[in-house]
Amino acid sequence: DPSGVAGVDLPVVLRGLVGGRVRRRVAEGGLVGSGLVGRLVGLDAAARLGVVVDVVRGGVAVVLGFGSLGEVRVDVAFKELGFDSLTAVELRNRLSVVTGLRLPATLVFDYPTPRVLAEY
Repeated sequence: DPSGVAGVDLPVVLRGLVGGRVRRRVAEGGLVGSGLVGRLVGLDAAARLGVVVDVVRGGVAVVLGFGSLGEVRVDVAFKELGFDSLTAVELRNRLSVVTGLRLPATLVFDYPTPRVLAEY
């Protein structure tokens, strides 16, 4: 129910999930409508950012073949983590599925670290 997040200050990357009809997609983390948004409802801004950072870190870990989220340092540039144009598009695609949003192919170049991307 999108009314549960009315008035909540969400990161830009998640704002398209609320208002109007919430699209539900099956992703690694479950249904977007009940999974990610459900995890964000009721959290303060810092906790919401933490959840979104972990979503980004999870995508990075999968795309780069890391064994855990702990291997993804949030303040290190995607390029330094090992991203190239192909892995950048793969991460964008994964995050698009998880969030249900259309994201630009230049996402990791426009928002150069996992933390900066999550804050977007």
